[in-house]
Amino acid sequence: MQRIIKNGIVVIFSSFLLSACSFSFIYNHLDWWSNWYLDDYVTLSQEQQKTFDTTFNELHTWHRRTQLSEYSRQLITLKDQVNRGITAEEVNGQLVNIKQHWLAVREQAKPALISLVHTLSSRQRKQVVDEIANNNEERLDDYDELSQEQWLNETCIERQDQFKKWLGKLTESQKIEVCQLTKSLAPTFNHRMDYRIKWHSGLKQVLAMGLDRQEYEVMFTELISEPESLKSEQHKTLSKNNSDTSVKIFHIMMNSLTDKQLNRFNNKLDDLIEDLKELAINT
Repeated sequence: MQRIIKNGIVVIFSSFLLSACSFSFIYNHLDWWSNWYLDDYVTLSQEQQKTFDTTFNELHTWHRRTQLSEYSRQLITLKDQVNRGITAEEVNGQLVNIKQHWLAVREQAKPALISLVHTLSSRQRKQVVDEIANNNEERLDDYDELSQEQWLNETCIERQDQFKKWLGKLTESQKIEVCQLTKSLAPTFNHRMDYRIKWHSGLKQVLAMGLDRQEYEVMFTELISEPESLKSEQHKTLSKNNSDTSVKIFHIMMNSLTDKQLNRFNNKLDDLIEDLKELAINT
C-alpha cells in the first residue's frame, strides 16, 4: 500500500512528461486515481475505506498546502539556471531536491499507512500479498529481453522523445549527442525485479498475523524507510551510474538549446509553475 500513495503523489515528479492540462486534472483527482489503484490490490471494508479516504484526503491537503509551493520554487530556480547556463552540479542538485520531495511525502504518510494496514484481516493481507506477487509475475512475463544494442536504441529514442515534449524538434547534433551519451546507461530490469521480489518477501513477513503490534510497526517502518537495504551492491552501482549519466545528458542538452527551443521550454515551464501556484491556492 506504500506503492499506492507513492504512485499517487509521484505524479508531481512525472510532470516533466505531462502537459499542464493533464497535470492539473490528475492532481485534482488523485483521490479517484488512488482508489482505482487500491482496488487492484485489496478490497476494503466500508469502515476501512472511510479511513483510507480520510487519510488520503488529509495527505493530499497537506501536500497541496505545503509541497506545491516548494515545487514551483524549484522550477523557478531551474528556469533561471537553464537561461543563464545550468551547471552539472546544479542539475544534480535539482535531482536531489526531487528525491527529498518524495521522502517528505513518504514520511508524512507513513504513520497513517502503518495503522491502516494493521487493520487488514488475514484474508485481506493474503489478497495484498497475492496481488503483488501476480503483478511481479506479469512484469516478468511481459518483459522482452533485448540485446544491448536494441535496448540502447530504444532508450535513445525514449530520451529524445522526452526532450521533444519540452523543446520541440531536436537538431541533428542533439539527437546524436543523446544517443552517444545513452551508451553509458545500463539496463536494470532484472535488478529492479530482484528488489521487488525481496520487498514482497519482506511484506509477507510484516503481514504475518502472529506479530504483535510493536514488532509489526518496527518491521514495516524499516521496510518503508530503508528500501535501499534490499538492493544488491551491483544494483546500487548501476543506478548511480544511470543517475550520473542522466544528469550529464540533461546538462549537455540544456546548454545546447536554440533560441526557439529555449523559448518553448520557458513557456511550458511558466505554464506548469502557474498551474502549481493555482493548485496550491485552490484548497
